[in-house]
Amino acid sequence: MNLTKLKFIGAAALVLLSTGLQADETDLRLFYSYELNGGDYISSIGTGVAYWQGDSNLGFQLNTSIGQASILADDGYIEEYVSWEGAVKFGYFSDISVYVEGGVDLAEILFHDLRYDDYDEEFGYQDDIDAYVGVGIGFKAGLLQVDGFIRAREIDSKYWEAESVTFTGMQVSINF
Repeated sequence: MNLTKLKFIGAAALVLLSTGLQADETDLRLFYSYELNGGDYISSIGTGVAYWQGDSNLGFQLNTSIGQASILADDGYIEEYVSWEGAVKFGYFSDISVYVEGGVDLAEILFHDLRYDDYDEEFGYQDDIDAYVGVGIGFKAGLLQVDGFIRAREIDSKYWEAESVTFTGMQVSINF
């Protein structure tokens, strides 16, 4: 990993952690998430922590998950892979939540330079870090929360790119 990426990740983590230390409320969550587009799917389990201001319910969540995916590539082949994603959600968090979110494949960020033996000096590795942006709404009843979301995803490797970019899904969480 190059030094610029490491500095960016460190700075982002410090900003998020310092904001979280000023939050009135926090909770820990365990979740299962399933998203799809036609025959493509991504299934994951994860954990996260939410921070919000008690009087306004505005805040953010930090999540990480391990997922398994089956994706139709633009060359017509089904590609299967495992991912380790990190995400942040910003929004209004209460019994009804509304949020925007963004996430990246942490394994690709941390190990991007180790993925291929044939680095091309002119073009680099010729693939982007897998990432997504999305919007969602959630409903909470006691310890249980159900979220529905839509995400635009960048999924590729050096040798293939996903045919679909838009995924819809649901996430079921147990909050502590």
